[in-house]
Amino acid sequence: MRGNMMQWVGRLVAAVFLVGVVALTGAVVVLVRQAEGIPPWPVFMGVVGMVALILLAGACLALISIAGSAQRSAEALRRMAIRGAELRPVGPAVPEAAADPIGPFTPKNLQEVPKKADPAPTRPARPAGRSLVAER
Repeated sequence: MRGNMMQWVGRLVAAVFLVGVVALTGAVVVLVRQAEGIPPWPVFMGVVGMVALILLAGACLALISIAGSAQRSAEALRRMAIRGAELRPVGPAVPEAAADPIGPFTPKNLQEVPKKADPAPTRPARPAGRSLVAER
């Protein structure tokens, strides 16, 4: 139902945009016909109004699109949660070790990392007879 409602809101935004474009174009045409020459002020305001209509309609449609994506994502998460609950074993006792998640940064894995036995390699000594290029 919500998806259908969002489609209708999008259609309503598109209809309001089209009515606004027709009304704005009609107003500019009437003002230009009443004037003796081509007045720049009504034409300029018509262009500014058209830009405002385009930006507002685009913003409304973008918000509707974001809301639709969020709704589909929430539905997908719900389906995954239901599927995960169905796959979870339902037994009398689950071993404690199997219940803990084992990932790369869990405390158990960090404790199992072996300590380095050998220290970092040392830098080789400079060969005899050679000196630095620059000294301080």
